[in-house]
Amino acid sequence: MEFKQLKYFVEIVRNGGMTQAADYLFVAQSTISKAVKNLENEFDVTLFDRSQKHIKLTDTGEVFYDKAVEFLTLFDHLTLELNDIFEVQRGHIRLGLSPMIKVDLITDSLENFHKKYSNVTYEVTEGGGKAVEHYINKDEVDIGVTTLPVDSSKYNSMPLYKEELFLVVYKSHKFAQRAQVAISELRDEEFVLFHDDYYLRDMIIENCRKEGFYPKTVAKISQLTFISNMIERGLGLSIVPRSIAEQMSNDVRMIELKGEKIYWHLGLIWKKGAYVNNVTNEWIIFLKESLKKK
Repeated sequence: MEFKQLKYFVEIVRNGGMTQAADYLFVAQSTISKAVKNLENEFDVTLFDRSQKHIKLTDTGEVFYDKAVEFLTLFDHLTLELNDIFEVQRGHIRLGLSPMIKVDLITDSLENFHKKYSNVTYEVTEGGGKAVEHYINKDEVDIGVTTLPVDSSKYNSMPLYKEELFLVVYKSHKFAQRAQVAISELRDEEFVLFHDDYYLRDMIIENCRKEGFYPKTVAKISQLTFISNMIERGLGLSIVPRSIAEQMSNDVRMIELKGEKIYWHLGLIWKKGAYVNNVTNEWIIFLKESLKKK
């Protein structure tokens, strides 16, 4: 059975005869007649009562017509929906994000993108950089934000921004009035660190090890608000990106780290060779263009 055969059959019924259907479809009447005969032969049925002067469906033809109309309607809807997707009128973006990033950078982009494509929907899953990579590997999200660089054999990447890291302490801490503090001076301090799935935690530990010590950890936390509250209560100090430090309360002091500056590089990544839908590809381009304007 061919799609055209169904179409011809339906138009014969709608137009009241083969001649009228042929005129409507701009095809020869013999083509219409042959299509119907092929359908009848394929299903071993009689669709039209040919003993009548005017075209009339048999009982089988009535059922066949209803199902043919249903099929053609579903096909038309499928075509419209696929066109919407290809033209980025519809679609779904699955994004993995760390709560430690500049959230406004992503939400501003999504807001502007949504104004342009109002039928696009979004799903955001939170987690540290390692968790985001895990989500991508398991196809639980399509794209995500993590620390760069990443394994280029596994992921495509697009740089977003880099931030300097700062020491944050409670206002009554002995370092609170200092302009700069060296990491080596933190040897005996208690740290509030991020959870294991955050690359930022690895960076802090690595820089402490370069100075000959492993940071004493009083807590491992993944929620930014809880980290801030721990510091505000004098339960420890931490090292965070500038944008995170600036979100903390006035009771927290942000202090520059002495020596070579330490930067946190963030980027958008997606799995190499994996299917990425049209709307997600379009948003990646949209985000890239918006970054150029900043």
